[in-house]
Formats: sequence, C-alpha cells, structure tokens
Amino acid sequence: MQFSHKFLSRRVGIWIMVVLLVWMSQGLGTKAYADQVPLSKSKATWLWDTSLISTDNGRTEILQFALSQQVGRIFLQVNPDVANDAYRSFISTAAANGIAVHALDGAPQWALPENRQKITDLVNWVKAYNASVAANERFAGIQVDIEPYLLPQWSTDQNTVVLYWQQSLKYFNDLVKKDTALTTAAAVPFWLDSITLAGGSGTLSEAIMPLLDETAIMSYRDSGQEVVQLAANELATGDRLGKMVWVGVETNPAPDTPFITFYEEGKAAMNNQLALIDGLLKDRPSYAGIAVHDYAGWRSLKN
Repeated sequence: MQFSHKFLSRRVGIWIMVVLLVWMSQGLGTKAYADQVPLSKSKATWLWDTSLISTDNGRTEILQFALSQQVGRIFLQVNPDVANDAYRSFISTAAANGIAVHALDGAPQWALPENRQKITDLVNWVKAYNASVAANERFAGIQVDIEPYLLPQWSTDQNTVVLYWQQSLKYFNDLVKKDTALTTAAAVPFWLDSITLAGGSGTLSEAIMPLLDETAIMSYRDSGQEVVQLAANELATGDRLGKMVWVGVETNPAPDTPFITFYEEGKAAMNNQLALIDGLLKDRPSYAGIAVHDYAGWRSLKN
C-alpha cells in the first residue's frame, strides 16, 4: 500500500502528539521546564508538613514541583506518625529523579544539655528507618534546625548558650558518624560570624562549621546581591575548611520585615535573583546551591 508524503506527515504528527500526551499524563512529566533559568547547582528546599507525603497525590505534587524548580535536595521533617511506607515511596521516587532527601528536625531547646535526648531520638530514628529499608529508600543525611537564640537564656547568658550549642552540634555529628556515612548539616543565621567566642578564639560560625559536613545559611533578603553579601564570610570559611554551604532565601510572608522575603515580589522576580546569586557564586568551592524556605511558601508565591 502506498501513502502520500502529506498523509505520512499527518500520521507521524498525530503519533508524536499522542506520545507526548501520554508522557505528560504520567507521573512526574506534567510540569514544564522552559520558564526556569538553568543554574549551575541544583536547589534545595525545606518540607515541614510531613503529612503531605502520606498520599500518592501528595508525593507526586511535591516531586513534580521539585523537578520543575530544579530542586536536587529536600530537607524533610521527620514525623514518626507518618507511615514508613510513605517515606519509602517518597524517597525512592525522589532518588529515581535525582533528588536526595535528608531528614530534618530541631527546636531551640535542643541546644541545652538536658534536652540532648531529642537529638539522640532523631538520629536513632533515622538510623533505624534506614536499616529497615532498601538502599534507594534511605535518607542521605540529617539536618538540624536548632536556633537557640530564640531562647530567653540567649539574652541573659549568651556565652553559655553559645557553648551549649556547639556541644550539641558536636554530639549530633559524632552520633551520626559513629556508624554511618550520612551527611550532617545545620541551618544557621547569617550573623554568626558577628559573634566572637569567649576568649577571642574566633567567631561562632568558624566554630560551628568544622563540626558538620554542611551548613545552610539563612541569608534571607529579596536582593541577590545582598544574599551573597550576607553569606560571604561563611562561604569564605567553607572554602578554607572544605565545607559545603547552602545559601538560603525566604518565600513566606514577613509583614514586619518584607525585605527578607520574596513573598511580595513573586516567583519570576525571585528566579531572576536566584540566577544572579548562582552566577556570582558558581565558582566558589564551598557553594552547594540555593536553599529556598520553604516548599509551602515557594509553591504559594504569585507568578
């Protein structure tokens, strides 16, 4: 049977359209990537509402969004009430799409010696979970978000709280590294380099960064240039120590300090500033990428 070139072209065109429609209807192929500015490093984000991974739709929506935004790392808060099967499905699907999932938890009280059991419980839970699942279903690391400067004691006895914070982070890292190769990290504010340790033995950021594999700097501003400036000292310390540094930006509303977030500017403006940040930092050895706080706020940004 003979076909005209016109008929063949039509058949081929229809076939291509059908294949594309099928691909777009399946799993993670539903998001477009054309509007994203390619960055030299993948992004990270924090996911605090762990219940979102409890359903197939929830997991798919998160990972679709992550892929569309070039996210290569998700810091997922540990919630023991969420079924292990949900973690397994979420982490394995993320891994299959090039996204690493790291466990996340913390509170200001965790810096105090009497609450060190909280760190132990987190680390032991992650280790037990990882030991019970397949390699592609495991957390790749643990990040703590402690922020003890929110404690009343920070105002009355800062030196002691600073010491306790360092001790808690060392305890955390030592416990993790005792029998695993998990990455250890902490989220920290940009101003730690302004705190001089008792005795003048350096800054708090210089003391904390050697204790961990990575830090995520909360360098929150709505200007890429300012974000880079706020993280400059930590990046320099990371370069010197061989430690990785995530540069953080905020997306949630902050009515009293709108200059720290992209909530008012929206996604397009933020993407432009992220490209600026990446261009300025891409050659720094310590630059791990940009961490966006957080998934819920990011997803809710206006276009």
